[in-house]
Amino acid sequence: MSSDEYDEYDLSEFTSQELATMDANVTLMLRPIPEPTTSSAGPKIHIALEASCVRVERPPAQQNNVVTTSTTASSTFLCVTPTADSPYSRFCSWKGAFSVTDLVGPAWCELQYEYGLLGQKDKPLHLRPPAFISRSGKQILVQRDRATSSNRRLKRGKSTHQALENELRPVKVTVTVTTPEERFGLRIAQLIAGFNEIITNGKTRELPVFGIIHGHAVVGVIDEVVQVCTNSEGTDRPDGGVKSPSADGDSGARLQSSSPSSQDTYTLRLIDYKTRRAEYLPPEEDSRSPKLQLMLYHRMLSSLLTPGMVDFDFLWNLMNLDPNRRFSHTFVRDIGWADATSNEEVHMDLNSLVSEWVVIAHRETMEQGSMKGVNAELQLVYRRALDQTESLDNGNRCKEYVELNDPLQALATEEQLVIARAIAETLPESCVQGEGAIGIANAIAEKIKLPCPPEHYPSAWSQLVGAGSDQENVALQWAIQDSLLSCAEKARTAWYISQNEPVVKGNDPSNVSVIAETKHQGQNSDVSKMSPIIGTREFLMDDPLLDFHLDDILQWWMGSRKPRGVAVAHTYRCFTCEYQRSCEWREEKAKEVATAALRRRGLGEGLLEI
Repeated sequence: MSSDEYDEYDLSEFTSQELATMDANVTLMLRPIPEPTTSSAGPKIHIALEASCVRVERPPAQQNNVVTTSTTASSTFLCVTPTADSPYSRFCSWKGAFSVTDLVGPAWCELQYEYGLLGQKDKPLHLRPPAFISRSGKQILVQRDRATSSNRRLKRGKSTHQALENELRPVKVTVTVTTPEERFGLRIAQLIAGFNEIITNGKTRELPVFGIIHGHAVVGVIDEVVQVCTNSEGTDRPDGGVKSPSADGDSGARLQSSSPSSQDTYTLRLIDYKTRRAEYLPPEEDSRSPKLQLMLYHRMLSSLLTPGMVDFDFLWNLMNLDPNRRFSHTFVRDIGWADATSNEEVHMDLNSLVSEWVVIAHRETMEQGSMKGVNAELQLVYRRALDQTESLDNGNRCKEYVELNDPLQALATEEQLVIARAIAETLPESCVQGEGAIGIANAIAEKIKLPCPPEHYPSAWSQLVGAGSDQENVALQWAIQDSLLSCAEKARTAWYISQNEPVVKGNDPSNVSVIAETKHQGQNSDVSKMSPIIGTREFLMDDPLLDFHLDDILQWWMGSRKPRGVAVAHTYRCFTCEYQRSCEWREEKAKEVATAALRRRGLGEGLLEI
């Protein structure tokens, strides 16, 4: 065997799978840059590949399908090969791309998100199975009452987003799409139209974005993008071209923008809308997912506006699209790129649209120099989700449907002695016995009845869970939260019955009571009245935080690790989860509680013998 320059390295420690993954990633990074092609609909463009500085490190032994790769001097991410039974292989590979929701949604609870995939939560409620099998082989039963409530909340949010878009685009255009290439071409056409709207009017809504994130294609839609005028030093003017929503209860406040003059420069402010039944802002930890969502939008839009940052050839390959496949005349006419009265064929394809986008972005950012990129400050706007329900029989307005979605809100309807008794009956089976359980139960029940503003419920829940235990006694904390949730569920059911509210029993869809869905009064309703602004949160783009999250969540998507449930301090989220009763994460924690109780009992008996 002849020797070569690699003889001095010992490669025997790597598995064949690791070597194959390294070869694939190095080949990807070092492949030659394609020559620019000429498009009949636009100028030559050169999409440059990112710097080919490659670093490959051996991953931990338990993560054989993970390889660390650096594509730029300042960006390092994990190239992960999916396992055959990974969530990506089962639910995402056929699409060729992640949605932004796919990458940030699991931040609320990874196990809930995985159960949603397995339980076909993307389908209408009546088409979802009442139960499904988890990846570990356990049957997961769906709590239909909670699934119904979750579906109602989702519809309320969609209604608000649709109403906001209708403010800017009251007239809808139907576009006929017949191929995957036309479907993605529509996304680019909408991006171009929305960007022109920003230039002309200073604002757009529902702006599509896409890009390559950590080696994967990702697509998303930004709720709103507005111009923010800057001064000559490149900082935001105090009286800049954006008026933010009022956080002081002014329901008539609207986001306003003004187009800068030809001498002005501006940045783009990204805004995301969230709807809530509660009249207060969520705790910071519950805003993590939407914050990551806006950061991901920031990264993709910034890349699209920077020449050479998006490798379109790689993007087409990832999504299995043919950039030279000709669009139909109907599609070209529907998107407004051909005369509707003419039968003359116009050759257009994905390359044509990319060329047009590059020209527009280059003109605004480079030639005229008006746009100075995407503003580092991002904004979340929380709106009140109002139930404007209508009865299904005579069209008359019915009363607003009230939901108890917080466990402390439900517990507040119960008597203190009932709460204390329910907690005490559960705790002796866990980690404490006798008077210790009674003392803890009474202390918790007393705290529950103390006045507490709803906006403080999450922090109050964390304090209650930790009541009577030190920070190291996690098993007791899990036992306490389980008792509280069980008691809260009973209180919620009793309250619904007392208020004559519909209650869903069991997992059989036939038992689901019909509840009127949200219907807004016409397309021209004033959004500020229909869904008033609760408040806003502003924060800065954080690239390290986003990269850390993406590295971590992609390992779950690719099957490198199991999904994680919520921390004990965040178990109030379980109160609205339709999978709570069958949740494997909660079962695992319950086993840990039982084990801790046995250990404690064994230690106690040992001391008695001594």
